[in-house]
Amino acid sequence: MNDDFRLGEYIYMGMGLVGEHRVCISVGYKIEYCIRKAKQFAEADPNVKFTHVNKVKVGELEIKDLLEEF
Repeated sequence: MNDDFRLGEYIYMGMGLVGEHRVCISVGYKIEYCIRKAKQFAEADPNVKFTHVNKVKVGELEIKDLLEEF
């Protein structure tokens, strides 16, 4: 787990592609959960490609960090 984790401060959004469309395929307060769920979604449907995770401050619309490339 991240040392700087504080419940409710950030959410992590697992992002992917379905064809040419960018989609959110998972959301979590912890990055480990977000990645696990996004990978499960991509494994269950061959049309979905898990691409990265966005870190977003709760209540804001701007991405704070692009955390992972898959």
